Amino acid sequence: QAVALWNDLVLGFGNSALLMRWGWMRALEHRALGHWLRDLEKLVRRAIRADASELDLPPLKPRAPRPKRSRRQSNEDTQSFRGADADLPATWKACFHMQPPPWGKHRTRKSKEPAERRPCRGYAVRIEALRRVISYRDAYVLRYARRLARLAAANAKAQAETLSRHLQERSRHAAAPEPEPQPESQPALRSAKHVEPG
Repeated sequence: QAVALWNDLVLGFGNSALLMRWGWMRALEHRALGHWLRDLEKLVRRAIRADASELDLPPLKPRAPRPKRSRRQSNEDTQSFRGADADLPATWKACFHMQPPPWGKHRTRKSKEPAERRPCRGYAVRIEALRRVISYRDAYVLRYARRLARLAAANAKAQAETLSRHLQERSRHAAAPEPEPQPESQPALRSAKHVEPG
């Protein structure tokens, strides 16, 4: 189903190389392509999750922490695509994210006229990322399954550490000697002259 939708998308709006070469498209076409892309991405994410949940992976080895990388600029802002690279989508830096970005919280759309043009390079990169996921489905499913396994192992390790700290606190409190009971203080004697009659 994802392959059929991807083929219809390319036939209707063009492939990633054509969109990168054009650079701009009409606002109505841009909006329609965005809706089509989001629906296709949801379908691909659901398929990858379903296949990853059915895999039985062997125990994973601990992975060394990766160094932090600098934040990339958005695909719409980068203008570093050369003429030769625009025709070679395999050379692009396209990445498919299993968690969709929270567009509603960080971006506000302005009202635009239908005849206004909008950049479509970001959509071209997303189409190329979808093509790679669909073409190399097994590799993406295996990578996502390993990611889920590492997250589950990390959560189990964190819960075990929390439980061990709790047990240590309980044993420390149990081993501490109980404080001796303090004698109750006698209530202050009140004279009859301080008590009003009645």
